[in-house]
Amino acid sequence: MIRSVSLQRLIYRSYLSSSLVPIFAIELVLLLLYFGINQYLSDRQQEALLAEVNRGLVEISSREALLINNRLQSLSRMTNILRLEHENFFRHPELCSLPNGEPDLKQAPSGAWYKATDNGGGSVYYSGTTVMGDSERWKMRCSESLDVILKAAVESSPLIAQAYLNTRDDMNRIYPFIPDSFEQFGPQMHMDDYNFYYLADQMHNPERKVVWTDVYLDPAGLGWMVSSIAPVYRGDVLEGVSGLDVTINSFIKGILTVDMPWQASAFMTDANGVIMAMPEPVERLLGLRELRSHNYESNVGSTISKPEEFNLLKSPDDNVREQMSFLLQGEDRLHRLRLGDRDFIVSIQTVKQTGWRTIFLVDEQQLLKPIHDLQASSNRIGFLAISVMVIFYAAFFVFLDNKSRRLANQLAAPIAHLSEITGRVGESVLTEKLQSVGIIEIDRLYTNFNNMSEQLEIRTLELVESESREKVRRRETEILERLAITDRLTGLFNRRKLDDVMVYERERSLRSRQPFGVVIIDLDYFKSVNDQHGHPAGDQVLVELACLLKTSIRRIDTVGRWGGEEFILICPTTDINGTLQVAETLRQTIEQHEFPVVLRVTASFGVAAYLHGESVEELLERADKGLYDAKRAGRNRVGVTMPNPRAEDGAYL
Repeated sequence: MIRSVSLQRLIYRSYLSSSLVPIFAIELVLLLLYFGINQYLSDRQQEALLAEVNRGLVEISSREALLINNRLQSLSRMTNILRLEHENFFRHPELCSLPNGEPDLKQAPSGAWYKATDNGGGSVYYSGTTVMGDSERWKMRCSESLDVILKAAVESSPLIAQAYLNTRDDMNRIYPFIPDSFEQFGPQMHMDDYNFYYLADQMHNPERKVVWTDVYLDPAGLGWMVSSIAPVYRGDVLEGVSGLDVTINSFIKGILTVDMPWQASAFMTDANGVIMAMPEPVERLLGLRELRSHNYESNVGSTISKPEEFNLLKSPDDNVREQMSFLLQGEDRLHRLRLGDRDFIVSIQTVKQTGWRTIFLVDEQQLLKPIHDLQASSNRIGFLAISVMVIFYAAFFVFLDNKSRRLANQLAAPIAHLSEITGRVGESVLTEKLQSVGIIEIDRLYTNFNNMSEQLEIRTLELVESESREKVRRRETEILERLAITDRLTGLFNRRKLDDVMVYERERSLRSRQPFGVVIIDLDYFKSVNDQHGHPAGDQVLVELACLLKTSIRRIDTVGRWGGEEFILICPTTDINGTLQVAETLRQTIEQHEFPVVLRVTASFGVAAYLHGESVEELLERADKGLYDAKRAGRNRVGVTMPNPRAEDGAYL
């Protein structure tokens, strides 16, 4: 006889005798201690580095914003100097000097005037729409004296790409020289259409100060740029606008590509969130490409701003738009920003001169990479120590493995057998009885399973018999219900069902005040069909007509046989006009259909729509009268009786 023991005691005694628990506990404590200290040191290093970066990034971004502000102030001062020289030119027209000799002024075939030869000064352009009089010719010739200050302005700073004067009568004097200015600017150029002119006028700049434009496309062909502009007045007359152009390329090369620690990147937006300039790392980060140049396939006739995708406040990426809205509308300070799957430390500073924002980014993942690498190296050392411990205890683990295998076999064999038996439940009746294996819990499980199998077999048979009887009863009930509402010959609804539908539609119409219509269909001369061809042929005609009606009506309509050769069609949510249209369509369909034996038959129709408050009998009486009128008028037509609406009910629904 097999001696039974407790399964719990068997497992406990086997592992206890192997000293498994103490060994794993000691190793686990040592490993947790080592990796815990390693993680603690790594966390402290990260905190210290992040604190240093936070302080340093604010300092660097503030310094760079101040540097940009100082450079812009310098450019603004230079613009103001230009403005003073240009105002002096207009106040003293008698002072006309030609520092570079007599200019070669010509008129292009398009009508525009221009300087054809580079004499060391700037170029001049007059729009073809300007009427050239003595004043204009003087301005075009004598403004040569301004080339000296324009040239000095461009050569004073590597940021300045162009210096110019634009006048109210559409003259442009610009340095450096543009040899084909009449082609670059086109036959006409209206200064009022460009932001580098109208932003300095009285309406936009009543204080007459130096202002900065947003990024725009330079009509002179230098691509994307911003301008420092100032109005030129003679008394209260705006004679023109002085300006300095700074290309986006020079911004990127001269300002945003400075070497910064921690692999930081910087970019600049205007006050409205439009990216003004950004280096390549920021391009890759935002999925944009900086517009450093432009392919001038046609003349630029008005201000062209940067595309909308460069406006961070209108970005199609919800994450970018929401976070940038928070950054740009907040105060100058440190922020945390998440783009894609990367976290960034962000310092944002405002350039006071213009309201532009400089944004400095540090990728936390790149920043902390050396610390993570060091932590990974320490972890590898820990794993190496684990490997040594594994080798040291290998022999001991072989012993434990052998004991574990024996225990597993002792437990797995009966459980596997039970799994095999239970896998056949539902396929056949279980006749095999499980035998004792000597483990109390498994033996009890076997006994319970044997009892369950017997009960399952008994109850399954009872359930099958019960369900079979219930299915037969439900099927008989369905057949009887269908026979009670179906015409035996045509398969359509019979009069009983049609009465129920009309009562339902009347009640629904009373509640919702929605209309419904009734059509009575009666075959013409049907008695002659029976007399000439026999009643079987007449029955075939009725069956064919029933099929035709079922396939010709809407899904919401109800059709049935009213009696003899009469049929009724009920049309929910249909007014009198809709019901008449349905009836006429059916009349034509029947007339054109080829019926068995008799080939052609026609039908007459009586139509009525429910009048609010009347009974079903009254509705049918009006439809029947319409049928009578159709018969009397010659058959094969639709008849309708239009009663006077009841005073208390109004009119047809």
